Amino acid sequence: MNPTRPYWLFLVALCGIFGCGQSGPKTYPVTGIVRYQGKPLPLGIVMFVADNGPSSQPGVIDPQGRYRLDAVAGSHRVAIVAIPPRTGGRPDPTKEGGFDYTGVPDVKPLVPPKYSRHTTSGVTVTVEPIGENEIDIDLQ
Repeated sequence: MNPTRPYWLFLVALCGIFGCGQSGPKTYPVTGIVRYQGKPLPLGIVMFVADNGPSSQPGVIDPQGRYRLDAVAGSHRVAIVAIPPRTGGRPDPTKEGGFDYTGVPDVKPLVPPKYSRHTTSGVTVTVEPIGENEIDIDLQ
């Protein structure tokens, strides 16, 4: 008997129980540029929350404002979070996150807080069941 056979049988059984490969509803690639007051947003994440179906995984916004994510077809409400990283702290293992930011000003989001929640952003998009969707997002 082959000593690796039980291992392969175990993997086949796991695939049967949990599934292997992509499962769930079909998703479509979405790319675009996020702009705030006409300028590309240089960082952050964008997320599509489907009206009927699962939400997308967050798409990272690059320094040119471009993002990419996969989403199910249909209408989505959008959330965008753009908070620069905090700098200037001193290492301190007793503080949460390992840094002491005493005396360092808080960072400010690059967009108004209303955009950070899909329920308050007011931004909606439609993903079409086609190859790739190009959806630019313009925030005021």
